[in-house]
Amino acid sequence: MNINTDNPIIKFSEKGKPFPYDKLFFATIESYILEFKNARLEKLTEEDAARCLARIYKRMEVNGVPVLEFFKEDLDKWSDLDQYNKTLKLADLIANDIFCCFDKNRINGDGSFCRCNRLYCVNNDGERDFIICDTYEKSGMFKKTPTAETIYFRQLKDQYDRGWLPKTKDK
Repeated sequence: MNINTDNPIIKFSEKGKPFPYDKLFFATIESYILEFKNARLEKLTEEDAARCLARIYKRMEVNGVPVLEFFKEDLDKWSDLDQYNKTLKLADLIANDIFCCFDKNRINGDGSFCRCNRLYCVNNDGERDFIICDTYEKSGMFKKTPTAETIYFRQLKDQYDRGWLPKTKDK
């Protein structure tokens, strides 16, 4: 899955304005939502939305570990919440990791964007559909270079391929 950097959420984000991580996450995984329910998430009832997201989470991995296993402690803390709110909180956790590099509010002290050490994918029976950024910017008349975010996601993928990304949330 390629992150749509033309999405208005990314394109018009500014420092000081809240960054709607969840909306960007749902837009990115929309093809899987449509596959399960044949409707956009906001058109579903809370029960159907929770069921749909839960089915997607069961297929998702972070750094090669199932998402539900990776975030087990967080899910256990939310035991008092209903299924819909649990799925939304988990979406927010995942989205904060994936899209942190686009949030202008999380720019580091040295001016660089926020990074994390987690790479997410949906496992389709052994075939992994990674959530990555693959955008380019013009650097000359006929030349395009990868954006800093694209390079960041390529580095994450390389670290994933080498087995260097942490398998537990603690690290």
